Amino acid sequence: MPSIAITGTIGSGKSESLHLLGKTLAAFKITSLFSADDENRKLLNSDLAVRQAIITKLGARCYLADGCPDKEFLFSIISSNPEALKTLEQIMHPRIELLWRPEAKKHAKSESSFFIAEIPLLFEKGLESLFTTTIVVACSDSVRKERLNRRSLSTEKAVGWMNLQLSQQDKITKSDHVIWNDGSHEVLKKQIDLMASQLLNT
Repeated sequence: MPSIAITGTIGSGKSESLHLLGKTLAAFKITSLFSADDENRKLLNSDLAVRQAIITKLGARCYLADGCPDKEFLFSIISSNPEALKTLEQIMHPRIELLWRPEAKKHAKSESSFFIAEIPLLFEKGLESLFTTTIVVACSDSVRKERLNRRSLSTEKAVGWMNLQLSQQDKITKSDHVIWNDGSHEVLKKQIDLMASQLLNT
């Protein structure tokens, strides 16, 4: 069964799609899920080696007095300084890739199980060849803005995050499949069901 990568820009619904597809496929085959965003948060919050590397390379201001990452400050430096972004990626990405790469490789040859990974920078880092199938979750800008506002993320910051990634159109062009997530949860679920059916019959 294939190893599947889900990607997309901020606010598109990647995480929801990951869990819906995982739940649907799990009814038929053993299915494991991986979220690069979740692992990134865990490393930033809890990994002492990551904390020390970030402080050494980018400065003590990257962490607050309580030991939590200062995400506002981190975003401000990586969005304004390409070298800072490169440094942070060099710290985080190899650690995250060590977690999913063996699973993707193993499941690409499996006949009894799926591996689904949410990888926001899949195409930016040239990782698509490590997966059997790639899926982009996309949506219109107006829907994205509404979702991000509900998460109390300003339009300015959302645009800042998007500017650090390939455009949605570029991601769509590079992907094997597209899920258009402008509608309700029920509409998304119907698309996921169709995708699962196709994957199961591949």
